Amino acid sequence: MTAQDELGELYHVGYRRLVAQVYAFTTDLTEAQDAVQEAFARALARRHGLSDVDAPEAWLRTVAINVVRRRWRRRQLLDTILLRERPLARVTAAAPEPDNTDLRAALAAIPSRYREVVVLHYLADLPLDEVAELLEVPVGTVKSRLSRGRDALRGLLDDVEAPPLAQVQVRAGRIKTRRRTAQAASAAAVLLVASVGLFQPWRPQLSPDQAANSPTAAVTAPPASVYTGSGLVINGIFNPATAPDVPGFITEFELDGAAGWLRTACTSRELPTCEPSFARTGDGGQTWQVVTDTGATTPTPPGDPGFTVTWAARGRTPSGLSWVGGLDGGTAYLASTADGKQWQRHPLAGAAGADRITATLRGEDVLAFALKDNKIIAVYAGRVPVRVSGGAAFASVGEPVYLPDGRILVAGPESRFYVSGDLGVSFAPAGGSLPTVGELRATSDGYVALDLFRAGWVAVSTDGLTWRKLPIR
Repeated sequence: MTAQDELGELYHVGYRRLVAQVYAFTTDLTEAQDAVQEAFARALARRHGLSDVDAPEAWLRTVAINVVRRRWRRRQLLDTILLRERPLARVTAAAPEPDNTDLRAALAAIPSRYREVVVLHYLADLPLDEVAELLEVPVGTVKSRLSRGRDALRGLLDDVEAPPLAQVQVRAGRIKTRRRTAQAASAAAVLLVASVGLFQPWRPQLSPDQAANSPTAAVTAPPASVYTGSGLVINGIFNPATAPDVPGFITEFELDGAAGWLRTACTSRELPTCEPSFARTGDGGQTWQVVTDTGATTPTPPGDPGFTVTWAARGRTPSGLSWVGGLDGGTAYLASTADGKQWQRHPLAGAAGADRITATLRGEDVLAFALKDNKIIAVYAGRVPVRVSGGAAFASVGEPVYLPDGRILVAGPESRFYVSGDLGVSFAPAGGSLPTVGELRATSDGYVALDLFRAGWVAVSTDGLTWRKLPIR
């Protein structure tokens, strides 16, 4: 069997598998198919095909992925250059095909590290140990990424048929012609250098992170996804597949207007390849820069209220009051101060046995939960907080969000959004297309939803009803 015959057999056997593998790095099926065809064309254009390559399929996969990456960088560079010459114009991307719209949206909604293992294992039929070897991570890491990533996927990749090999051979002929032309041009260039010298102007190259954070990142990207349920709206970003990752998972987050910061921590599964990080933003969360940890902390009381504090509000109410909640012996309290010295305590009736107080502010009103073993045993609301319900022993995570319409929004069991329209008497899943969520917290500028899709995404909101997904995870 000749080298070309062997390559032809590999083409018919491995084409679909290679397309699926490359698709793990881009949610554009057409681009993945074209990149794989380009890889086979380059192999056919080689003098000895792949007869001198120990692992032909691995060689083809590497070439195809590099083709995708190089094209992406060129597009980003071209966008950057064009923006210098003309104002930013909105470009409408071609509509996705109905058969794979749901899959594209689901894949684009999860980080690349999860998308890769899901596609490689389920769509390319690679065993876990081969996926781990390909991505250069432990098998245990592959298993955990599969668990976190598959919840966001809906549907399966349609069968991909290989185009006629003759079509690829024509492409290979063009590559050979280009190579001969380039070789002739190189010889002429050598003569030119020898006679008059050669000046090569510098061309800027964008790293993937720089390109993802550049203002042109959304120019050619597909429309953002929108998730809704129970009157809530979460607006996605235009190109989630290129959003940069920060090491570890976001555990602390603050946003105050345009300025903000976040801190990450690493799980035992990620060590020692992960290091905790600290990042800042100056544009409302659109771009982030990992910097030296400045020691920024979660809110602390402006003074000593005289009891053990388990919750402190970020900022003050419009009238200038700072609020905290906590415990003193067996009694639960909320307390307010205007100067950090004089405190007005509010004992919380019906909170006997509580081991923690958490709360949130909405204007001058306070909404507070008394919790025991992470379950709500009492709910308090008002400018002078009074008990309004028993909380239904609901197991919430993080802090409550007091919506403008009087409802309460929380993160609850099975990592879902829950709402209460009766001040905590009962809670019901928000439903709709809303994603899973880790926990909700207050910021100086509203609220933050951490670990959306249980895949590290973050969304912020000023009122708790309309959320904006940030391009970082």
